[in-house]
Amino acid sequence: MDTPDDDVMTLAREAGPITSLGEDEVPQWLDFPAVVADLADDGVSAPEPFVEGLRTVVEEAADRGLDLKVVYTEAPAAVYTDARDVATFLNEEYEGTILVRTPAFIGSSSDTIPRHRLEAGQDDAWEEFDPVASAAVFAHKVTAPTPPWGAVTAVTLVLAVVAIVAFAVALRRRTR
Repeated sequence: MDTPDDDVMTLAREAGPITSLGEDEVPQWLDFPAVVADLADDGVSAPEPFVEGLRTVVEEAADRGLDLKVVYTEAPAAVYTDARDVATFLNEEYEGTILVRTPAFIGSSSDTIPRHRLEAGQDDAWEEFDPVASAAVFAHKVTAPTPPWGAVTAVTLVLAVVAIVAFAVALRRRTR
């Protein structure tokens, strides 16, 4: 007797494994040339209800020195890396930072911002379901000032050396 689970397993085997995009392979689930053309005028490619809000996010990001382009599509990406791959392809066409949001995934690429900051921005943006709020969170996260880790490390290292020297001097005086 066939159960619903058997049908799902059969469909999964017939469909084959889901794989990410290959090198220089544009996604089949997205009209890539239309997105490239749509970004040219205002840095936004999205369904009409979201365009004005996303334009505002792009303009506010520009005021903070971030050249941001945002793509929101309701097309279903197959794999979580597809959104990042699309952003990377778009980054070959446009300079700056590209954010791609689908209903299920979020990805980004930038020629000015390190990957760890992009990933942090994506993580925070993912928590927002609304694409405009999501883009705003991403833009704020990647432009937020970061702690001066170099200075913090240097001060910590100097304090550690001073503590070791003080301990060695105290130990030497004690043994005399």
